[in-house]
Order: sequence, then C-alpha cells, then structure tokens
Amino acid sequence: MPLGFRPAKAEDAAAAAALVYSAGPEAFDYMLRAAGKEALDFLRYAFADGAGFQGHRNHWVAERDGRVVGAGAFYGMGDETKLTLGLVRQVFSFYPLLAAFGVIRRALELAPMMKPLTPDMLYVANFGVAPDCRGQGIGARMLNFQMAEARKRGFGVYALDVAVTNPRAQKLYEGVGFRFVRERRFRGDRNRSPVPDCRRLEMKL
Repeated sequence: MPLGFRPAKAEDAAAAAALVYSAGPEAFDYMLRAAGKEALDFLRYAFADGAGFQGHRNHWVAERDGRVVGAGAFYGMGDETKLTLGLVRQVFSFYPLLAAFGVIRRALELAPMMKPLTPDMLYVANFGVAPDCRGQGIGARMLNFQMAEARKRGFGVYALDVAVTNPRAQKLYEGVGFRFVRERRFRGDRNRSPVPDCRRLEMKL
C-alpha cells in the first residue's frame, strides 16, 4: 500500500510515542525520568491524552500498510501557550507532586536550547521514523507534505532543531532544503543524561 499522512489519534500512542522518543532520547530522559517512571511511560500517556507538546492533537503520522512508520509535531508560535499549559497539566497528573516540580524545572533548563519561534514560522518537533523504515524517503516525504501545508496556511519559515550527535538526521533535513542557523549548548546536568547540544535549521517557504 502507498504511504499516507494523517492527523494522529489517541490509539496511535503505542507506536507513535516510541518514534517521538527517538527524536531526542537523551533530552526526554533528562526531563521526564522521575519517580520510578521512564520517559517513554510519560510519552505514551501524553500522546494518548492528546494535549501538550507530546499529545496526539499536535502530531501527524505517516502510515503504510496500516502501520504507523513515522510521526512528527508541527506547530506555530500561536500554539505555544496552549501546548505549554497542556504539558504542565499532564506532568502534574502523571507524577507525584515533588517529582512533577522537578520535571518542570528540567524542562525550563532545556528550553534555552531551542531558539524562540517567530509569528511566520512552522516548527517541526518530535520527528521520528521507525528504525526498519529509515532510508526509504519516508521522513523527506513527510516533511515535504507538511511544507506544502505550511505554505497554504501562510507560514514563511520552516524550522527545527537537531542534535549535533545526529548527522544522519541533519543530512535528511538539509536534503529537503533546511540550512544551518546556529548551535546552542546544553547547560544542564550532563551526569543525569548526556543531552547533546543542538543545531537550529531553517528554510524559507
């Protein structure tokens, strides 16, 4: 069957949460590993819940033969307040109180690594393709699909951040048309999780 793209649904959580995690495992572990819970536990919960940066309402999936083989979040500056409030609610619902405050603190430590959005920017996050499906053009096709949607919606810039330790992903993004803007350093506790520095890539639409 051909590859298709559609808005994510709650029932995609089992497959899609693992793809979201693959987009930044060190950062997710740094932020979300707490109170005996692993990052992927929270990501499954958040994706099924729907709200926030990791919720299904913020994501699209790539599907082939009835299987979710890719996932990504696509949002603009106008969505950030709603997504932040959704994330905070999820964190305080999922973790004990003290652990929840720790998750929020670490999220704030990670935030400076990502350059602020501008009003005309569509941002790509949590972008992942199933390991056995990489190298088949799925990621590029999904990015191009969303690029066309972004143009229809009037966005002028397409942007994402990629770990410096992921040159394969950076090559994919540059092949689509993204270009390096700047690099930002992680300034948190690397002993907790070896979070890599990240590079901002952007392209004009």
